[in-house]
Order: sequence, then structure tokens, then C-alpha cells
Amino acid sequence: MSLQGLSGYGAEAAAGASMGQPMITSEGMPEAGAQAADGTAVASAAVLLPLYAPYWGGLDPALEKALLHLLQGRFEGVRRLDGGLSRTYLLQWTGARAPLDPTRCALTFPERPGIHYDFAVPAHRLLRWLASTQAGEGTGDLPDDFWHWLILGQETSS
Repeated sequence: MSLQGLSGYGAEAAAGASMGQPMITSEGMPEAGAQAADGTAVASAAVLLPLYAPYWGGLDPALEKALLHLLQGRFEGVRRLDGGLSRTYLLQWTGARAPLDPTRCALTFPERPGIHYDFAVPAHRLLRWLASTQAGEGTGDLPDDFWHWLILGQETSS
């Protein structure tokens, strides 16, 4: 895909994104091509669409929704357990710049401060998990693929 084909997605910022790796932020969803305090390009979902589309199977409205979720840098969820129990958790991440970049993640359980997981995954994998969140009563949960990967070390297809 040429940069001309990206005109609807901020070609100038996309060019900078492929060379300078943009900093992703959700605060105010800045215009494409804006500069962060450290001089790096600030990415919006529109700028990231062409970067992530090959890992998604093309441009899709669900991809933009997932990117907006990725830009938030956090996901609060509730994991339902056997016996009617549940655990609330917080997943936070940094470094989701480009699809193959390692994204540092921290999973914590507010009710169980001694339990936490620190890990890194490619940004496109985190994006898939976020896109597959399961909505519940006012909150959601990450998909079973995530939990299998985290706890059992089983790889997912994404």
C-alpha cells in the first residue's frame, strides 16, 4: 500500500509512524502528525489503521474499535470462576507502537495485591485479545485464549 492510498488515514503521520514509531495515546485523540513532548509522533486510531490492517485481515470497523481500546492503555475486567465466584482485575500496558513491537503488560488483581503478572506480547496480539473481550453485566472479561496463554502457556491462533 502506498502512502497516497493512506490519505484518508493521515499519510504524513503514517510515514512518520513507519520510521519513527509513534507514541500511542488516547488523551484528546490528537490530530495525525501531532508531536509529543519528546518529539515522537502521536498516533490516533486513524493513523494506526493501515499499520494493523495486515494483521487483522484488512480494514474493518471492528479494527478501529479495537484500536481505540488499545489506545486507552488499560482494561478493567471481571473473571467469572467456578462456584459463582469472580475476580476483578486490571490489565495495563505501555509500548504499543507498531503491530510487532513488544507491549509491556501488567495484570493485577485489586482484591489480591500479592498476585500480579508482568509480560510482553506483540501489540497485534494484545489488540486481538482486546477485540475479543466478552461483555458482561456492566463489565467485561478477556477471552479464554488470553487466560490459556497466561496460565497454561498455550499459544493462540492470533
